Amino acid sequence: MRIKFLSVIVSFLLVSFAMSSCLGDDDPVEYSPNSMLMAFELDTVHGVNYKFTIDQLTGKIYNVDSLPVGSDTIIDKIRITKLSVSGFVTIRNHANTGDSVFNMEDSVNLVGTMEILPDGKPGKPFKFKVWTMDMKYSKDYSLYVRVHQQVPDSLQWGKDAMKVDFAPTITGKQKSIIYKEQIFTYAANSPVYSTNLSDGRNWTSGAASGLPSTDLTSIVTFRGLLYATVEGSGKVYSSEDGRTWNEVPSFGEVIRLISPMNKGLSGEILTGIKTFIPENVERFCTTEDGSDWTPGEIAPHSFPRNNISVTTYNNIVGVENVAVVGNVIDPVEKVDTATVVWAYMEGQEWVALNTESKYSCPLLKDPSVMYYGGAFYVFGKDFKTFYKSEAGLVWNEVKSKFMFPVATPSSENSEATRGFRGKESDYSMVVDKDHFIWIMRSTPNEVWRGRLNRLGFKVQ
Repeated sequence: MRIKFLSVIVSFLLVSFAMSSCLGDDDPVEYSPNSMLMAFELDTVHGVNYKFTIDQLTGKIYNVDSLPVGSDTIIDKIRITKLSVSGFVTIRNHANTGDSVFNMEDSVNLVGTMEILPDGKPGKPFKFKVWTMDMKYSKDYSLYVRVHQQVPDSLQWGKDAMKVDFAPTITGKQKSIIYKEQIFTYAANSPVYSTNLSDGRNWTSGAASGLPSTDLTSIVTFRGLLYATVEGSGKVYSSEDGRTWNEVPSFGEVIRLISPMNKGLSGEILTGIKTFIPENVERFCTTEDGSDWTPGEIAPHSFPRNNISVTTYNNIVGVENVAVVGNVIDPVEKVDTATVVWAYMEGQEWVALNTESKYSCPLLKDPSVMYYGGAFYVFGKDFKTFYKSEAGLVWNEVKSKFMFPVATPSSENSEATRGFRGKESDYSMVVDKDHFIWIMRSTPNEVWRGRLNRLGFKVQ
């Protein structure tokens, strides 16, 4: 190897000679045999100091948290602010013909070290070598800088629907649920349609036998089974496969099944609304087995009973809560101007998260709610926008990034994309364990799947 740092070696030898002269022949100087890099830091990016991991076995250095999109315009000229070594560091020159001592005051161009370059090609690491002071030992290191290729807080839907004409007989109201790694979609006067979560492009249809109607008023999973209520009947039906249903007399007459809730080691409880005799009033209630229902407070008229949408989330102390939105049947006040979220925690009462009108979520037709990425989101069948809240009280319209897809024409640099923003339709929505939001639209009959970019990033 051609050594280009002769002056440094000479200086080092002169210092060594001077020290040995002062100490005498019987006082040898010992140098650390440690040629490892102990710490590494870059200058801040957008004011943030990103931590780098050093793999001493492979010599690979990388940042665990990727830099934001667009950081290539910053790391093209950036300083390495910390290189903790007991000796010194050399780097290879651009011509790859020799080494030189690295100067910490120099800026370096690290764009080429990105795992994926701006042109889509893989990058190459920034290589350097750590030496002991006596140059007996050295160790090679390779620096990789990870930069997000997607905006983390953007909702990505892809260029087109997952499936068009997924359920030709569904033209109106529908309900969907995830069960045994499949999505099942039900609608009045229609067979049940299903697809695997790992697919989404191939849907199968079949009769829902045992149900007096496929116009479901509620459907939940509870203790490994599906349970549903149908329009015009207070009876509860159960299924092991989503297609064959049987009446469950032990449940009694139920107005609505709301949601299962995790009860720790004892399993689940199921929440619902039942009419209790002899007082003949509708009350919130819970059950652990479906037959023994514990009544709670009276369910007010302002609680949604039609097109209920449910999401679960953990509160600040880790206890599971339920949040509900939906359409109010025959509201006492005919001038409703807001979509109100109702929340429940086991052992407590249902609470309407009302707020001042300027902070409320606007009144939406057939609203859906989801706790997603650390916040609540609500939207309606008009698909114009999402409304976001950190705690369900103060709501704001989302105006960028977290949006429904919009159709765009093709251009010289991009292909045309389809979308449904602002296009009203009956629909159903589910969110799977991989954070994909599935929306099944009735008209046009299509399936869309989206995900927040940062929830799809691999955990390092």
